[in-house]
This record gives sequence, structure tokens and C-alpha cells, in this order.
Amino acid sequence: MPELPEVETTKRGIKPFLEEKSFVNCITNNASLRIPFDSNSFLLIKDKRIKNISRIAKYISIEFSNNSRLIIHLGMTGTLRVSDKVMGLKHDHIILGINDGKFLIYNDPRRFGLIKILNKDEEFYLIDNNGPDPFEKHVDAEFLFQKIKNRKTNVKAILLNNKIISGIGNIYASEILFDSKISPKKLANRLTVNQCQRIIKSSKKVLNKAIKAGGTTLKDYFNAESRPGYFKNKLFVYGRDGESCKLCKSKIKHIVQNNRSTYFCTTCQRS
Repeated sequence: MPELPEVETTKRGIKPFLEEKSFVNCITNNASLRIPFDSNSFLLIKDKRIKNISRIAKYISIEFSNNSRLIIHLGMTGTLRVSDKVMGLKHDHIILGINDGKFLIYNDPRRFGLIKILNKDEEFYLIDNNGPDPFEKHVDAEFLFQKIKNRKTNVKAILLNNKIISGIGNIYASEILFDSKISPKKLANRLTVNQCQRIIKSSKKVLNKAIKAGGTTLKDYFNAESRPGYFKNKLFVYGRDGESCKLCKSKIKHIVQNNRSTYFCTTCQRS
């Protein structure tokens, strides 16, 4: 599933092709996404200048001159690409024609993603319910400590809770906890302010490295240029159960927490 680095990489990939442009038409091949796409809402953004492309947690937001927004979530297997022509590839569900003759194409084999067009000031609960991501200025050790000091769940679950801190998915949660030397089994209410500081620092470090590597491709993810992400080659623990830790040579362990796979080193992650 595309996580923050993959979404950020995708956003950066499409941004140069869309800024100051406009969408002139919309082709819908399959509107049955996670939330069915309303093709009639395209009239809200048709021929409107694109003034900004940003990321909100795991969502891409395309903002227009009339303050309407196009919200995109890649779901489990969604990708965006800019193409000179419509190839008619399988699972190309939504195709937006750009006024320079190119096309923004949303492809999603499993159709768990979504594309939604919002009018000016229209709220969208899936975005509004998200907490801040690790790169926002006010997200620091004290912020995290106050959010989790009374929670008895494990720290791995905290990192996956988008209402507390958004954008961190399962791959990066394991990598962040390895980098911060904290056991994924540790209860959130046992974390110190110093450990929260380590988690925030490691979150920024790991996510930035993943963004620079173009994200992580395990199976389905490809960026806006149809290229895989190469952070898989730099993973320390995720998917490496039974292999030697790159730092201490102990065996990486795999457990299941809250129905999600967790990978960690029992030697390096003792705190």
C-alpha cells in the first residue's frame, strides 16, 4: 500500500506537469472506486487553472483557481502517471485531459483508492480526521508524548494510528522503530519524552530517505514515471525475518500485532 513516501514521490512527479495548467475533459472507464467517482463533479474544475499540488497525509490535493479541490488517495494499488496519449491500459479508470494535450491517468487494479472533487470550503471527513504528519512543525517530542501518555496500546499501533500521527504505514513503522532503537512491543504509556524525541527524529530521517529513493516497491507501487521505488534495497528490518540484522548480525524477528506484520531486532531494539 502506498505510504507517505510513495504519495510524496507521486505528488512531486506529477506537479511539474500540472502547475498552471487545467483539465479540459474527463474519461471515466470505471467509477467503482472506494468511493464511487462522480463524473458530473468534473464541471467544478473543468478549465480552471491549477494553482497548487500538495500532499495531506496519504492524500494528494490538487487546488484550482476557484478554490475547488481534486483529492486523490492511491488505496492499495493505485498509481498516477502523466502520458502523452491514452494507451487504454487495463485498470486505467479515470483519465483527465490536460490543456497541453497530455493526460493524467489514474490506474488501480484493486480499486481501493478514490478520486473526489470538492467545492470551495467543502469538508471531507477522510482528510479532516487525520492527525498531522511527522514533517509538520508542531509535531515534536512533547506533542507525541501528550498524545500517547495515557494509552496502553503498543507503540507500533500508535505509529499506524492516523488520528494521532498520519502518513506512516506498516513498512515505515517497523523501520522507524528500528532506527529509534525502540521495541515495537513497548506500551505507549511507558515511553519517555526522550524516546518520543527519538521516534520523531527517526520518522523524519526514514521517511526522507525513502522519498529520496522514490519510495518502496514491494509489488504494485510505481511512481508517476512508471518506475519502481528503490527504498526496498535499504530496508533494515521489514520483510527480512530470519535474516541477519545489518548492525548486530542477530536474526530479524517477525510477529503479528493488531493483525499487521511487525519486523524488529530483539538485540538492537531493547528499550
